[in-house]
Amino acid sequence: MTPTQILCVGHAALDRVFAVDAWPTGSAKIVASRFDESGGGMGANAAVAAARLGARVAFWGPTGDDATADVIAAQLRDEGVDVHNLRRLPGVRSSSSAVLIDARGERLVVGFRSEALHSPADWLPLHAVSGVDAVLADVRWPEGAAAVLQAARERNVHAILDGEVAERDVLERLLSCAQHVVFSERGLSVLSADVEGGLRLALARGAELAAVTRGERGVLWIEKGRPERTHHCPAYTVNAIDTLAAGDVFHGAYALAIAQRRDIEHAMRFASAAAAIKCTRPGGRGGAPTLAEVETFLQHAR
Repeated sequence: MTPTQILCVGHAALDRVFAVDAWPTGSAKIVASRFDESGGGMGANAAVAAARLGARVAFWGPTGDDATADVIAAQLRDEGVDVHNLRRLPGVRSSSSAVLIDARGERLVVGFRSEALHSPADWLPLHAVSGVDAVLADVRWPEGAAAVLQAARERNVHAILDGEVAERDVLERLLSCAQHVVFSERGLSVLSADVEGGLRLALARGAELAAVTRGERGVLWIEKGRPERTHHCPAYTVNAIDTLAAGDVFHGAYALAIAQRRDIEHAMRFASAAAAIKCTRPGGRGGAPTLAEVETFLQHAR
């Protein structure tokens, strides 16, 4: 059987993760109990998540031309992600973040976003979009996201947007290109303080499905043609120790399920299970589960 093929587009970064008891509110020095250096960036993390779940994945996006870019590319390759269109821009620094994880699993991120994310997308081989089963784009590289999502919709390929926090005009632009939009709560709040109002606005702008992930409160979504009904997928109860990259894992798993033409309820349960498993593990994308792990989790969760 040919593996499901997914294209992820957007942000690739390098995270330096420190585990601490808590972070202070004022000036202080604190000691980390654990340190890890791992790949980051929403689109790149989702790419790794989908690859671990068995998909054949390519990542398209810009980085700087520095030692950080070397590590970013090597880590993606090690996970089986095709990085032929991970483009290095001369004279530009790559994205990097310092991440603090507290004893409850919550995170504080200080991130430097590369100037590369403001670059044009005219170099993308958009003809290749017709050869994949789904595309997933994040909001960090708007030019690339808009080009690939639009190309996907023109070719009847599933076009999924990770609706994280961005400037409102960026979100509005990308909503008109995406078929499915899965927001974080903070991302949706850019559009509206009212959850259902924000989801309906996304449908009005052109999406066919709009969802919002809400952590331990599960996922809400509405679908075009049935806007009067709000659907809910409860969250799975786990002992969460680290939420870093959980949203990205959700998006990668959701993209895989949609690419395989699963129904929406199944896709939400599958993605929720993958994200829940990730939350029980330290680190970012390194905690993304395999397909066997998700299937076993779902069997025991019933």
